Order: sequence, then structure tokens, then C-alpha cells
Amino acid sequence: MILSGSQIIWIAPSGGRERPDPLTKEWLPAPFDASSVDNIRRLTEHADVPSHLYPFAILCYDILPPPPQIGKEIGERRVISFNGAGLSVACKITFHEIAAASRGPEEAKLAYTKALYESVVEQYNVLKCAIHSKRGVEASVPNIFLSQPWN
Repeated sequence: MILSGSQIIWIAPSGGRERPDPLTKEWLPAPFDASSVDNIRRLTEHADVPSHLYPFAILCYDILPPPPQIGKEIGERRVISFNGAGLSVACKITFHEIAAASRGPEEAKLAYTKALYESVVEQYNVLKCAIHSKRGVEASVPNIFLSQPWN
């Protein structure tokens, strides 16, 4: 898919779902796996077409919450409900800019994963404010501008 170009591919480096914090019960994106992020990055770097990685947040747990446990069972009960959802795409974060400030490949891999994850969490929190606090586009912050296609 990457090799054909002109594609938008959503890759979830943590299983793809937000989950509640066991202590606070606050919903947040699951932490990213640095090896998964690095594999995705290397795939895009070796593609014969220009490829870019953008931090992307989606808030949707009220519509279809994930099962309480992480597993691969088929046929688990899922409850679907009507609710707001939000999508946010941030500016590209370039691995080479992060790597230039790192002291080696392992540190660069971890720093890049951290930068992507922090961007997604920041976007996710803005989306929570927009939807759950019913602030809509007013929840925008200086580096995350929300809009609605019908406005």
C-alpha cells in the first residue's frame, strides 16, 4: 500500500484504542510501542514514494468502547451508542530533527515515539474538551485549531 503512493494509512502503534487509566479512570490513547513506531518509520523511509508521518488523534470511545481487557477474542459483546466523535491531525514530526538531538539510534527511536505520543495526547485532550465540555471549535488552542466542515 505504501509503495503505490497517494494513500492515507492509519497505523495504530498501540493497538489503536484509547483505554481508561486503571487509577484515574480517565480515557487516554494507549502508550505507543517504540518498536512499532520505528518499523513504520523505516517502512516509509525505504518506500520509493515520498511518505510522511503525522500524529493523528481520534476520540470515539463513547460510540464503541473497547472491551475492558486487551485480547484477541472473536465474538465479544460490544455496545454501540450515539455520540460525538473527533478527529485531529497535527503537523508532521520529522524523525531526523528528533534524531539530531539524540545520542544514538535507540535514544532517537524513543524520543521520536515520545514526541508522536505527546502530540496525539495533546490533540486528544483538546477533542475531549470540544466534545465532552461541548465547547466545539472554541476548545482550540494555539497549536491545535479545530474546525467543522459545515461551518
